[in-house]
Order: sequence, then structure tokens, then C-alpha cells
Amino acid sequence: MKNTYNPQTITPPKNILIEALEERNMGSKEFAIRTGKPEKTISAILNGKSSITPEMAVQFEKVLRIPAYFWIEAQRVYDECEARIAYQKIIDGSVDWAKAFPYSNMAKLGWVKPTRKPKEKASELLSYFGVASAKAWTNSYFGQKIKVSLRASLEDLKHAHALTAWLRHGLIASSKNRRSYLFKKHL
Repeated sequence: MKNTYNPQTITPPKNILIEALEERNMGSKEFAIRTGKPEKTISAILNGKSSITPEMAVQFEKVLRIPAYFWIEAQRVYDECEARIAYQKIIDGSVDWAKAFPYSNMAKLGWVKPTRKPKEKASELLSYFGVASAKAWTNSYFGQKIKVSLRASLEDLKHAHALTAWLRHGLIASSKNRRSYLFKKHL
């Protein structure tokens, strides 16, 4: 079990830049001149409409004496936080989809972690199936015909969701066996 911290809010790099400019009594026009960037670019960053690139981070370092790695990391962390907040909406929208699976049986078999929380179930199932959304799962399992001997569409089956869980388990197990075989072969 891994512990992760995903903050719900984080300070945008633009706020840090605004504060750094205020501390130095430097306006955006002067900052643009010193960095060699168009004033429009600096304005876009200060308004949160553009991101700080690694190239800009190096230029900011020279002008503000704040290390480039700080700007790069601040932008990366902010972008990741924004992406995770946006992705949470996808998980929220996958709760009804997750109800179609025999989750408690899958948890008893050790395929997914046991939980009673609907959002955690949805997240676990997305990870288990190796898809980013319920729509991607539908496209993967119902949109294409699974290449089994009957070449039948799973969409028409009564317990299609349970069947896809077993199919996925077989794929995961065969992948582990294949990796083990390849590893032993190279020894």
C-alpha cells in the first residue's frame, strides 16, 4: 500500500512570480525586458493563461535569482494538481459504471483492494482494467470485438461486466508469466 498526498489546491506559479516581482518593485514590462521575453508572454503567465517553460525558468533565475529548478518544479506540481482535480471528475462520473461489477468478489480474490467507498471502487476498477475512464473501458471491451474463438461481442452477454473482469485477470496473469519467462530466459 502506498501513501500519496494529493493536495486539492496549490499555489499557482503565477502567484509566486507576482510576489517575487512585488518584492523587487519590478513591473511586468521591466521583467519582460530583463528576461528578453515579449511583454505579451509575461502578461499571459501573470494572468495564468500560460505556463512557465524550462527555458523561461532559466531566464527567470538570472533576473530574480530564484533557481530554475524551483520554477520548473512549481509549474510541474501545479500542472499535476490541476490534472488530478480534473481527473477526479472522471472518477466521479464512473461511480455508476463501477456498480455493474462484482466488486466484493473481485476484492475477495485480491484483484482490487477492498473498499466500500464508491469513488474508490471506480478508481480501483479503472486501474485494474488499465483504462482512464468508463468510456475508454466501454470502447475497449464493447466497442471492439474481443478476439476469442467465437469472436462475439461482449455487449450482448448477461454478465458482461463480470466476464470482462475475468478476461482482464487472465491478461494480467499471462503478462506476469510472460515477463517471468523472459527474465529467466535472459539469465
